Amino acid sequence: MREKSEQFPKELIHTEIELREQLKEITSLYEICRSLTPDLSLGTICQNIFKYLIPAMRYPESTTVVIEIDGKRIASAHSNSSTTHELKSIIHVNSKPHGHLSVCYPKEKSFLMPDEQRFIDTIASYLATWLERKQIDQLLHERLKEITCLYEIRSGMERELVVDKACQNIFGHLIPAMQFPEIATVVIELDGWKFTSGKCSSGIVEVPYAKSRISHKVRDYWRAERDPACTIQAEIIVNSKISGQLRVFYEGGNIPMMPEEQKLVSAIARDLGSWVEHKHLEQTLVSIAEQQQRAIGQELHDNLGQQIAAIGYQASALSKKCIAIGDESMTVVADSIAAQAQTAVIQVKQLAQGLLPFELETNGLVASLRALVSRISNIYTVSLDFLCANDLDINDTGKALDLYRIVQEAINNAIRHGGAKHITIFLAIEGKTLHLSIYDDGCGFVGSGTNHTSVEGGMGIRIMQYRAKRLEAKLQFISRTVGGTEVRLKMQMA
Repeated sequence: MREKSEQFPKELIHTEIELREQLKEITSLYEICRSLTPDLSLGTICQNIFKYLIPAMRYPESTTVVIEIDGKRIASAHSNSSTTHELKSIIHVNSKPHGHLSVCYPKEKSFLMPDEQRFIDTIASYLATWLERKQIDQLLHERLKEITCLYEIRSGMERELVVDKACQNIFGHLIPAMQFPEIATVVIELDGWKFTSGKCSSGIVEVPYAKSRISHKVRDYWRAERDPACTIQAEIIVNSKISGQLRVFYEGGNIPMMPEEQKLVSAIARDLGSWVEHKHLEQTLVSIAEQQQRAIGQELHDNLGQQIAAIGYQASALSKKCIAIGDESMTVVADSIAAQAQTAVIQVKQLAQGLLPFELETNGLVASLRALVSRISNIYTVSLDFLCANDLDINDTGKALDLYRIVQEAINNAIRHGGAKHITIFLAIEGKTLHLSIYDDGCGFVGSGTNHTSVEGGMGIRIMQYRAKRLEAKLQFISRTVGGTEVRLKMQMA
């Protein structure tokens, strides 16, 4: 009885020791699990493992821990070269061995088997899970960089009209998305020009870039001897023909590109080709519209106007004959025809002048807009006001014509589609900013007070938007709260 009573405290003490060891392991695993956050580096994670693993071992003062991942070896601070035996657990990442976790004791110390082996295996599995998650996070981050790069480039292309700025937009977003942006260079060859990016520092690409003409000798398809360091290249296809190429290379060369980078460069090259096609179509569309307006204006002035004038002359001659024979009723009819023909000739001449604004070159934009307002007021039963806050002098005839056509189209839309009875054109310059506003009292857009930076409309609206892009101006279509529509343009003057 006495022996049993003495044995019971010994078993209790042994059980207590086991429970304490288990509690140490559980606490250690809990702390290690908590510390495995994806924002930390591998070195920090290993130090956290050492911090909580070693105190949980049977002989912490004699424990040495070594973690080796993909050839990188990290050992605990009190590494002991006299250790003679160890427990090792292989670290499998995505079912492939990438390293191991080893715990070493001196010769005179023995491991508590199998508990400590199981403990080390659990920590190794935690570290493997963290590495897998880290890889996924890195892939997602790279993918997000690519998606963001494509989104920003495509958004920028919608706003750009000039090849130089489109290339600058590509440089600004493509280089930071590469593996090593600090040593990356992007070259775009397009339509006989070569654009070379500036340097990248802290994720920002320098605005200055090189632009040069491509000589006939090197205008053919890319060859290795032209850019030995080039590691990625993609053709720029415009209307099913090779019109250029997009190339990326690292200074020093011999740095392999990831497949995702090749896909990104190819996607950007396709987008650039589509952008060039779209710009060519827009330029052709505006050119055809301008040619049609000039042709119609010339036809009105040279043919229809002359024919109506001839009808007026004939009616006047007929009136004289009717007076001679004393036919008063026919005289009244002939005089009426002659008067209507004269009015029609004036209106046809005014329409022709609107389609052929020759006064732009001689008198400038302001005088041309005043003449436009006067002509439309005479033709339509609409009240028009033209307000010019200060003197304007736009020497560029092309820009003046674009502004004139935007005003002309806005007035036509207000009368034909908005049913406006009163239209006001306001033009002013504040500092280096030109402000142009055309507002009316018509039916406006759906949803009053709405600011439409882009609206779905007919060909006229699209041509207005293209002209605004060509002017590098901001064009807005605004539904006024009091009724009607405002077309607002803001442009920076050189």
